[in-house]
Amino acid sequence: MRPSHLLPAVVLLVCAHLAAAQTPSPAPLEIIRLVSGSSLVGRVTATGEGKIHLHVDGLGDVVIDSAAVASRSPVPPPPPPPSPWSGTASGSVTSISTIAPGIAGSTLGAQITLGAARTGARGALTLDGNLSYWRRKPDTAAVDQWGVTLGGRRMLAPRVVLMGRSQFEVNHLQYLKYRSTTIAGLGYFVVKSGRASLLFAPGVGYGKNEQTAYGRVLSFAAGIPAGVEGPITGLHDVLSVQLTPTLSFQQDMHYFWSLTDTPFRQAQFNARLLGMISTHLGLSIAFMQQYDSSMPPPVNRTLRSLVSGIQVKL
Repeated sequence: MRPSHLLPAVVLLVCAHLAAAQTPSPAPLEIIRLVSGSSLVGRVTATGEGKIHLHVDGLGDVVIDSAAVASRSPVPPPPPPPSPWSGTASGSVTSISTIAPGIAGSTLGAQITLGAARTGARGALTLDGNLSYWRRKPDTAAVDQWGVTLGGRRMLAPRVVLMGRSQFEVNHLQYLKYRSTTIAGLGYFVVKSGRASLLFAPGVGYGKNEQTAYGRVLSFAAGIPAGVEGPITGLHDVLSVQLTPTLSFQQDMHYFWSLTDTPFRQAQFNARLLGMISTHLGLSIAFMQQYDSSMPPPVNRTLRSLVSGIQVKL
């Protein structure tokens, strides 16, 4: 391009930039409340001579007598989008049924539970952990139970969801050195509404547990393996009901059984009632039942717990 042609182009660009800079920005949205009780939302284009000129989307320009105006206020900014991250923290007092008659009696202890979740448009990822301090008669009190659970969901259709869950727990109350369970499957929402949902999810996975030194002694005396391992299959259900705006009920159950020649079955049933006192603080009471067929006698294969505590939503 020759210099004689370049100069007019530069002048046009500068003029366009100055014109854009001098264009006034639109007036902010206002809420004008009238003496009659009604309200209008729009942009004030002019005032004077006892009149207010207001541009309302969908109606156009409206002229209002100033004497008919009760108040004017700016439209509040929209609330920020909800964070995909959430969390909970709970402190509870827990009572557990008799562990092993003649060896260890009923147990009273305290439990701390922490949880974090990230929810997206198509699914969610959760991480939960718990730590318990128990007084197991006749033993002294100790931190002898803890666990970590990682779960994930991915919606494939309005009622079909791909689910996965991996749990690792240490439970010296039942003389377990550790228990590890990983399972995944397809779930289906039998009920899905704003107030209630019911989900069933069959799946397959892998399970393994190993007993403590004392548990291995009991297993040897009973002539059963001191640990189990192998592929598993099972069923998972989740029920959620919002009873009132502040009161909710949740129930879930996991039931697994072995696919190997060494049969074992595991189950965990949880039911919880949560009442929110405020946006972030609530009171909860829960019932939990655990079953593991690999436990050696006289250790109870079924343990029942009653958990009552305070929950904080973050």
